[in-house]
Amino acid sequence: MRKKKHKRYFLNVIEESIQNPAFFGYRGGRIEVYDQHSKEKYAVYEASFVVPEEMIDDFRKCFDFKEVDKIPRIEFDMGVTLNVISKI
Repeated sequence: MRKKKHKRYFLNVIEESIQNPAFFGYRGGRIEVYDQHSKEKYAVYEASFVVPEEMIDDFRKCFDFKEVDKIPRIEFDMGVTLNVISKI
């Protein structure tokens, strides 16, 4: 059996509590990016996010525990859906 070749970066979604009542109905957190070619054991990059609560499951499915060769550029169009510029 062939050994699976790992991609360079590993993505991890961390949800954080939002205490501000103005953001009721939203979920927030950060995406941590780990470089598997690095000897460091901590994230080499992270990006914060706030998404409507109804999008959080799709957001997690798209990014959580994914391996990628290129860090994706993410943009949000709040009137439509999540738009991932660089495909995973």
